Amino acid sequence: MEIKGLTRGFMENKYMSYINDIPENLKIALYHGKEEVYLEYKGNVAWSDRVKMLEIVETIFALSNERGGGIIVVGAKDDGTREGLDDNNYNSYSHDQINQYLTGRGNQPIQCKVEKFEHLDTKDKKVKKFVFIQVSESKEFPLVYIGNQELKNQSIQAFNNNISLRTGALYIRNKSNIGNKEISTIHEWQELIERTYKKFEKETLRRYSIIKGKGVNPFDKELKI
Repeated sequence: MEIKGLTRGFMENKYMSYINDIPENLKIALYHGKEEVYLEYKGNVAWSDRVKMLEIVETIFALSNERGGGIIVVGAKDDGTREGLDDNNYNSYSHDQINQYLTGRGNQPIQCKVEKFEHLDTKDKKVKKFVFIQVSESKEFPLVYIGNQELKNQSIQAFNNNISLRTGALYIRNKSNIGNKEISTIHEWQELIERTYKKFEKETLRRYSIIKGKGVNPFDKELKI
């Protein structure tokens, strides 16, 4: 009986380490239970799955253009069900690989942090694997996709429903029907322009505060888009 007790205690401590490994903000996102403008769930999918990978990239661009950015949880279904990733799908993700793919595909550097965790689900007590992709809001200007056009199915023509990423597109989150979309309405443009102006103003003041008193003109170089 004593040995069983020790074994049970060891397993409980092991499971607790899984829970403690996940930062609180990611745990809240995992257990939120539904998608939001700032939160996207992807199921048990692999980065090597072209269609799913392109969907994730589009979401990264869209979240970057939202206030405060957002989080993608890979391993949770659209309805919030925490199914977890199988080993092959889990191992297909890495911070370096994802950020390498993003390099040069935006009009500015993309701030994206990828973390992987094994976690003891608090509901069914099963250990599951998840990938969290944290996306920061673009610093000064909206993030525009400038990479090559990417088709879901490369063997057929580039009709609208087959285009996954379009060169020159500015993606945002759809607030009425949660998901991604290209910016289109006057209201969406107005909101984005106002937020861009405020960010530009804030960044200009930040730069000025750094060089204040050093005899350097903060406006001698044009900010690049």
